Parts: sequence; structure tokens; C-alpha cells
Amino acid sequence: MSLKRKRTSHTTPPPFTYPTLPQEPYTTRMIRLLPHKDKSAPIQCVLFNYDLSDTGDGTHLYQALSYVWGSEIKPKSIILNGCIFHVTANLHAALLHLRNRQFEKILWVDAICINQGEEDQGHEKSKQIPLMRTIYAQAERVIVWLGDATENGDKALEEIRCLGEAAENAIWYNDDPDPIENYDACLRLLQRDWFSRIWVLQEVGVARCVYIMCGSVYINGHIFCEGLSVLRRLLDLPSRIGPVAYLIRGALYRTKYELGSRGSMSIGELIGMYHHHNATKQHDKVYALLGLSADPITDALRSNYNLPWKELFKEVTSYLFPECSVERGNEAETVVIKGKGWILGHVHSVEENFSEFGKQKVEVLFNDTAESFDCEDQWGADWMLQASAVLIQDGDIICLLKAASKPSIIRLCKDHFTVITPAVTPQQGQHKQSLTLRHQGRDSESGLFDILLTWKTPLAKTQSKDKPEIMFSPIETLPNLQEERFEAQKRLKYTTLVVIDIALRTLMQTMLSTRIIEHLIRQSGTKDPIIKEFVKVLKYENRPSTVISSTDLLRDHGNDLLISEETVIAATTNAGPFGCIIMELLLQYQGASLPISEEVSWRFYFDTEGRVFQFLKKWSRQLPGILENMDP
Repeated sequence: MSLKRKRTSHTTPPPFTYPTLPQEPYTTRMIRLLPHKDKSAPIQCVLFNYDLSDTGDGTHLYQALSYVWGSEIKPKSIILNGCIFHVTANLHAALLHLRNRQFEKILWVDAICINQGEEDQGHEKSKQIPLMRTIYAQAERVIVWLGDATENGDKALEEIRCLGEAAENAIWYNDDPDPIENYDACLRLLQRDWFSRIWVLQEVGVARCVYIMCGSVYINGHIFCEGLSVLRRLLDLPSRIGPVAYLIRGALYRTKYELGSRGSMSIGELIGMYHHHNATKQHDKVYALLGLSADPITDALRSNYNLPWKELFKEVTSYLFPECSVERGNEAETVVIKGKGWILGHVHSVEENFSEFGKQKVEVLFNDTAESFDCEDQWGADWMLQASAVLIQDGDIICLLKAASKPSIIRLCKDHFTVITPAVTPQQGQHKQSLTLRHQGRDSESGLFDILLTWKTPLAKTQSKDKPEIMFSPIETLPNLQEERFEAQKRLKYTTLVVIDIALRTLMQTMLSTRIIEHLIRQSGTKDPIIKEFVKVLKYENRPSTVISSTDLLRDHGNDLLISEETVIAATTNAGPFGCIIMELLLQYQGASLPISEEVSWRFYFDTEGRVFQFLKKWSRQLPGILENMDP
């Protein structure tokens, strides 16, 4: 009798198909990450529905993962409900490190728990995004996965842990810390993609317990932030680290989450602070911040990935500035805002607050309009602001657009203004409670200006620069802008009035005004009549403030765009330390046709101790003939 060998069949599991998610408003999915003693064994998970509203004894025992998807070019496979499911290599590595040898773990992972397939057309994703705040806020802990231990990332995280524990135990106190061993590794770790991803802001910004993980190293988020506080005294950390660290540090102080609760900051503030963080889709520049926002979810803020980005950006801008007209610019990320508003003053000085990551201490110099609103009595002149994506600088302008709920910070941009941050909540010193501008007089037309603003928000993949730049070009470069000649003249007149008013107030202050004046000169770009009127201010610099007003300066300006010899002389001989700056702009503006005679050059030589003269001599090589007879 012959024996036949029994044949074992190895069948490949079928691909996974998502079942329909129940329609209950707080229903999502979770996974059970099954244990295994063999580290190389395939990842096995069980997907199940989960009711976020069922608090039971008030504790949810799941953990939420915060990570970067990573490349999808070479996906890995896991077993999900007995079926094949593809994940990115970075997520696969995270699951391997999170898997326990003996106990299953309950996890929420966006790439698995939300149907991301094209066949769903984003419907499930749009419904689940409003739950993200609840998911991360109710999690027992949020695990930040920074990636594998490549480039000594695990050693760098261990170094930060040691620094944090030393700081927590007050070992450093007032002494400078010793140099660290893994200098380059720490910088590389903090330059990983997770720190620039926009979704992580909400994920750690609502969490009550955060842990940071790289490879097998696993540390508490509070200790991580303490370590960063020491580290930034030794290294020049990327600017994007501050805002993220600020949110992680806050986890320790967050109260128990209540269903349906909202955040503490307006969507305008959040977009202003974080719009340079990276997103896979442009829409996430807004949607990823909704969980941190105090604003109610209106139609303009309701997630809709089928709406083109240009339309979404326009709708959000209209929501922030409800009584302004909003038009798209020549680029997908630029809008033009026309409206009325009050100029309340300008930023007199800015300094980084070293006691808190991601904060700027701003000193504001208010004007007469602000005094009529009692701004200084309510807000104070020293503000503590969370740093915006484009850092605030001396000379930036405080503006309140009509019907806007909060003031904006804007900047002179040639012949108009550009938005630095669309909304700020002034805070006095360490007081965390924001103040509200009194409404008395708000309905009157007194002090209202016609204001034209441009606002540029980068697309999904931002520039690689750590310090992003803003648009800095004349308004006529926007071909879609429809503006009558009288409107342009009126806009330029008001722009000039704002600049001159700031200049007059600044010149009455201390030597700190030097940087502000320099910023105003460079930002004006010699746009007529701004540069001419600015020169007049410098001529009247030593006269009492009651002798001349910004209105007087505007009374007789002409339409001639050419700069006269008289203006050139006044600009340089009355501008003191700013003479060379103004001359550089004048030369860029008018080039070799700038009227400089031999007599003028000699006046430069004697009146400015040769500073402008030497500068012109350097320019004569680039513009032959500009000073043919200038040699003394």
C-alpha cells in the first residue's frame, strides 16, 4: 500500500474591504494590535467600531498615534481582519515598535481607521475629520512616532531626555549646561518631517498625555520639552520647533475633555501661526486646525475636499473679514482684500520670550484712534503673542478691519499692505485671559481708512526655508485686480498717511526707532508719493510735533513719478543714518536718470560727512554717467 504525502495549501489572504461605518455622530474605528513574541512576525490587527461618546467610567483606554505617513512607493503589508492591508514603511515600523510581546493594544491610526481609498471619494474622511479633536483629546495617551533610529535618532532623543530630567531636577539652575555629545544628531532629529506636518498640531494640541518615540527610545512629552528648553541655549533650533513644543508642554495642564467643546484660539490666529507647516493637500492648511479652533463650524469651515482650494481660501478669508471684498490674486495662494478699517498703532519693539517656546514679546505704540477706543487701558502696550509663521517685526502695523472680531498685524508692501497674521489676541504680560475691544464708537466712520491687503498662504508643500518669506511686490503685479485710477490714488494717499503717522510717532521715541524707520524706508520701495512725504518728515525731524501733521504732508503731493533734484538732496542730507538706505532705493527706482549734478554731489560730500558720496561712487560703476564730475 502506497502512502500519499498530504499537501498543505498556502493561500494568500484577500485584500481588505472597508465595511460601512455606522451613522452615529461619534462613531469611529479602532484597531487591536495583537501581541507576538517574535519581532519579525507579520503585524496582525483587528478593526472594530468604537463609540467615542460612551465614556462609561470616564476613561478611554486607547492610544492615538501621531506620525508622518512617509513614502507610499514601497508599501508594507499587514493582516487586518484576516485580509491583506497595505501601509507605508514608516507606519509599519511604528506598529512593530508598539507591538507588545504578551498584551494587545488598542490604537487609533488614521491610515487604518479611516477609509482613505479613492473609491470613497473622501466622504468618510470628511465626516471623520470633525472627530479628530475628540479622538486625540480622549486618548489615554498620544504617541508621537518620529521614525526609526536612523542617524542616531534614538541617541539624540535619549540625550534630550537626560537634559530634560536634569532641568526638571534643577541641576542646571542658573549655570550654563555642559556641551552635549550628540550635537548633530539632535539637530537632525528635530529636522524630521513630523515637526513640520500641520496635522500634528491638533494631535498634540488637545492631548492630555504625550509620549515621544524614536526607534525603541520612549520618553514623556513634558521631559522632552524641558530638554528642548536647555537645548536651545546651546543650539540654533529650527523656528518650527517652538510652536509644537509649546503645544506638547500644555498637555500637562489640560482639563478633562467634554464632548462638543471647542478650542481656545480663533481660526484666524491659528492660520496665521501655522500656515507654513506642511500638508499633503492644500485643504488641510485649514481643516487640520479646526480641532484647535474656538470658532463654530460654519459652512466656510466645514471640511469639503471636493471644493477647489482657491474657493476654500477665498471663503475662509471672507469669514475672517466679513465686510471686505475678497478676490483671488494671480496665484492660487494669494487673495486681495479690500475693505475699511482702523489703524490702531504699530509694533515698536519685538523680542523672543525665552521663558516660553514659540512666544514673542511685542511692545505696541498706539495712535490717536486707538486712544479713542481705550485700547491701551484694555490691552496694555506689552503683548505676549504666540509667534506667527512670518515673524512679527519692528514697524509692523496693528489694524482692525471693520466687523472683524480681532485686530490683524499687517506690513507695508510697496504701495499697499500685506497680512502678517490675520488675527491676534492681545495678552498683557503673563495674563492668559484675552481682552475685548470696547464697541463704543466702533459704528462711527471716524478714523476709518480704505485698506487694500494681499494675503499669501503657501500651498501644501511649502518652501524648504526655515524662515519663510512673504510676497513683497507692487500691487500692479496682480493682473486680476480691478481698480479705477481714483481708487489707486486714494489707496496710495491713505497708505502714505499711515506710513507718515508712524514715522512721526517713531521719531519722537528713543533710538529704538532706527530699525523701524529703516523697515519703513525699505518696505516703501520709493513708491511715490510715500518716499517724497517720508523725506518731508525727515526734514521736520527736529521741529515740535505740533508744527506739522501727517495731513499737512499729504496736502500738496503731486502725481509726477519722477524724483526731483530737490527731493534727492532733502532725502540724503536730512535723513542722517538713513541717507544711504534712501539713496539705494532711489537709484533702484530711477537708475541713471536720477538727477545728481556736480553741485549736488559736493553737497552730499559736506552735508553727510561723505557717507552718501562714497555710496554714490560705488554705484557709479554700475550706472556709468550718474556722477560724471563727482571726483573731489
